[in-house]
Amino acid sequence: MDKRILKRIEDYLSRPEPVLVCSHRDPDGDSIGCQLAFYDFLRQRRKGIVVCNHGELPLKYRFLDPRGIVKQPEAVKPRPWSAVVIFECSNLDRVGDVQRLLAPETPLINVDHHLGNTRFGTVNWVDPAASACGEMVYRLVRAMGGRITRQPAESLLTSIITDTGRFHYQSTSPATMRIVAELMEAGVDLKKLTDRLFFSFPEPQFRFVNRVLDRADILDDGRICLLKVRRRDALKYGVLYRDLEGLADCTLTLAGVKIGALLKEMKNGWTKISLRSTGRLSIVPLARHFAGGGHPNAAGCQIDKPFDQAVEELAHAAVRYLQNGKLWNSPRV
Repeated sequence: MDKRILKRIEDYLSRPEPVLVCSHRDPDGDSIGCQLAFYDFLRQRRKGIVVCNHGELPLKYRFLDPRGIVKQPEAVKPRPWSAVVIFECSNLDRVGDVQRLLAPETPLINVDHHLGNTRFGTVNWVDPAASACGEMVYRLVRAMGGRITRQPAESLLTSIITDTGRFHYQSTSPATMRIVAELMEAGVDLKKLTDRLFFSFPEPQFRFVNRVLDRADILDDGRICLLKVRRRDALKYGVLYRDLEGLADCTLTLAGVKIGALLKEMKNGWTKISLRSTGRLSIVPLARHFAGGGHPNAAGCQIDKPFDQAVEELAHAAVRYLQNGKLWNSPRV
């Protein structure tokens, strides 16, 4: 970690005003793990820390926050902040309604591992080589002399496990696994944690996921797998979209699949898409074609069109990308 960046972060965090810690809207395992682990670290040094997200915690991550630390924006009053620490956001708009808590002069500490980060912060620490933002938080805490006990270690392991696709993505490095070993040595039961994250579906969600899998579209001689989630079906089973995080990974369990996608029909007539790829095939060009972005094996985008039309457009683009190795010259926006 660059010592100049470290010093600037320490300087801002040493100011007397409260610190706000946030991440992108609709939090996932990486963002939640980063925030809770960094909160526990800051608590060793100071008081006045607020953790806030736009969007509630998915059901499977709530065990990480039994203290109710993570707040919604409407529960937090705007105030002068010594700094706002923003994890895993490629641009400031990604924080959603948390923006209303920020004044123009508020110092922003931008910590991220997305290649397309816009460097929006007062301080920017961006490392696209990191397997997860949680890996960066581990290094930051260690660089600042912090102790990592069992509870923050569990949060950081959640971050790394989920953002590496259970160590499946190519971003998983020997350095990643050394950090995992140290976090386990802090007292985390890796099997128990994995069971809670991936093997504890409530029955309605279990049945709904099986319905989605049964209706998968398999295209291009088995090289593309699309999972489709319609609002009416989710409502019928009582399943919330935020609890479907990780479902996109199921597309890659089918032998021969190179590109997988989970498409979710949204309330106002647009479609949210999670993209996955295998091996050295980067999914980023496909995400960028629809004005999205992300990592080589895991990215996202949206199509501002009705669901059936969005499915057709994504399928066409994915087939073209696999067959020609490229897409149109400019992204569709």
